[in-house]
Amino acid sequence: MKNQQKDISWYVFLQKEWPYISILIALCAYLFLFKLGSVSLWETDEPIYGEVAKEILKSGDWITLHFNYRAWFDKPPLYMWLTALWYYLSGWNEFTTRISSSLFGIGHVIAVYFFGRVMFNKRVGFFSAIFLATRLQFIIQSRLALVDIPLSFFITLSCLFFYLGTATSYKRYYFLLSSLFAGVATLTKGPVGVVIPLLIIGIYLFLTRNLKQLKKMSLPWMSLIFLLVASPWYIAEIIRHGRSFIDNFFLLRTVARFTTPFEGHTGPVYYYFGVLFLGFFPWSSFLPFSFFHLLKKKEKIERKKSFLIISWFCVIFIFFSLAKSKLPGYILPLYPACALAVGRLWDDFAERKVAGKRGLFISFGLFFLLLIVFTLALLMVAKPSFPQEYSLFSGYLLLMVFGLFAGGIFSFIALFTRKRAFLSPAGLVAGMCFLVWVLTIYILPLTESFKPTKFLAKQITSVIQPGERIGNYPARNEDFMSFDCSLIYYCDHPVVGLNSEKDLKAFLASKERVYCVMSVEAYQKVKKRLEGTPVYILSRRDGKVLLSNREK
Repeated sequence: MKNQQKDISWYVFLQKEWPYISILIALCAYLFLFKLGSVSLWETDEPIYGEVAKEILKSGDWITLHFNYRAWFDKPPLYMWLTALWYYLSGWNEFTTRISSSLFGIGHVIAVYFFGRVMFNKRVGFFSAIFLATRLQFIIQSRLALVDIPLSFFITLSCLFFYLGTATSYKRYYFLLSSLFAGVATLTKGPVGVVIPLLIIGIYLFLTRNLKQLKKMSLPWMSLIFLLVASPWYIAEIIRHGRSFIDNFFLLRTVARFTTPFEGHTGPVYYYFGVLFLGFFPWSSFLPFSFFHLLKKKEKIERKKSFLIISWFCVIFIFFSLAKSKLPGYILPLYPACALAVGRLWDDFAERKVAGKRGLFISFGLFFLLLIVFTLALLMVAKPSFPQEYSLFSGYLLLMVFGLFAGGIFSFIALFTRKRAFLSPAGLVAGMCFLVWVLTIYILPLTESFKPTKFLAKQITSVIQPGERIGNYPARNEDFMSFDCSLIYYCDHPVVGLNSEKDLKAFLASKERVYCVMSVEAYQKVKKRLEGTPVYILSRRDGKVLLSNREK
């Protein structure tokens, strides 16, 4: 077929690519795995997913997920299944709770390398993978037990195999793989896992005037593969729980997230512009010129490639900008498109295919401007507004800025040096590696002083006896988000939600010994009204207090 890429022999292909893959794996292992389990879990999703995985093993129920020993319909099960397997093999702790996300992060970087490699060339793939791996938000989320990295990974694979289906003669094979990974994405975070790839592919085919491609995609077989992967769990849950599952999972947790500011996670329509520039840092300053560079491509094949990247970016950015609920992690699946765009720009410039240097000069200027703005904000806003945090973290944050500034200068000089242009990303990559070192060695250990729940939970687990209960005030048993979720995870014990002062007094008046964790602020509000009720402060730490109805 004219203008068609050569069919890929994957065995030979992997043999040739192994040196590049090894470098990427080594870089990602440092960025995503170094001291991964050294700090306690962050509220609220990490302890929730960890507790759900624990309760899979305790109950033996791999179909209906549970949190705090109640049915939990917030997310599909894939990530929790994998975490439960890690717990089964190695026990439950911070490392085994986060390791799946980190491994998906590594796989994601490799997938983007292959995408850039088969779409353009080896250097574009390598640059793109490096840019994805070293962007700020990707590093952070690959080190957290969240489902956004796995979702983005599977969406990327779905798009990759769709592209291979259009570019090689093994169309049916690759299209089926594309639908398979859309199914796995749906099993990771719900219908968004298939909606996003469908929108990307549909708009791309429309823009390239190639809707006839749909006839070649074996749509009935693709639909069957998707349903075989994605539907069994959903069907099982509907059979088990009926309307309760439909109302909670589909209507409340899926539709309502798009149509309403769910759980207070809202923002203006321009919310994701700021998220994009911070999340893709330090490469975000190159995004405007990168997409402009793609749009300038004149050759038909190159324009088709550009349209796929642009469709990918625009679909996700517009989709989530229109949604009423907004969180930074929602747009994570658009970053591979950003990485490919910037990777293409840097490769073309290294090959001297970019006419003029003004765009890159402006991009570097914007990068240095962002560093200066951050430094000024730290000194002029953070210092008076957050004096305690400023005294703890400011020195290390300024050290990070210095490392990034030095790396930026190296990259700037190398990019405009004819014989060393291909080394130009090394400066900013080194700057981000330095940032991770400062973050993991110095900053993250200091954040433990703001997370007292693990300490208080250890106080409870060291003395609790069979038949004794743990409470959390204020919290509602019907609303898992109202709990101090880390308390449930670290106590490894059911926790009673106490929604009112009446519930609290009745709980503390129990015949058996009970424990209750609340904020110091909440305790001060109810302290006088607890007179006559047996209350003893067992421990106090960083804004939270542990109470009991018995002395030590």
